[in-house]
Amino acid sequence: MKAIAFLLIGMFVPPVLAFDTRGSVCVAPVPPGRPGTADIPEHICSSGKLSFKVDAQPVTPFPHKTSVNIEDLDLAVKHRVMILCDDRPQQSFSFRFAEYQSQNLCLFINDLYQTVQLWESKRAPWCNCQPARLASH
Repeated sequence: MKAIAFLLIGMFVPPVLAFDTRGSVCVAPVPPGRPGTADIPEHICSSGKLSFKVDAQPVTPFPHKTSVNIEDLDLAVKHRVMILCDDRPQQSFSFRFAEYQSQNLCLFINDLYQTVQLWESKRAPWCNCQPARLASH
């Protein structure tokens, strides 16, 4: 009898969405031709041809006008981000989503030192990506 009651309740109660195991990184735009003001020479990309790569994904030019969203990143693994200047590696770092309180992060180039930074999107208004939508079940 209890099994039938649970079955009936399950039919009329909306299904609970499964825990989302995917995250996203919003990449903030960088103005074109930006030479940089950093005192650290290895962080200056005088040509302004900055690009990035996340894990094994293809190298992508930094956007210049609107943010770009990288979706479908596994929350459980360590990710590697590489910043390139003129197609040569310039900066890199690794991160795990577990280090943050959000599944939506913002990747940007800090204006002062030209270093790449990763923050939670809610703390970075210059990242204007829409959060990834949950898949309907």
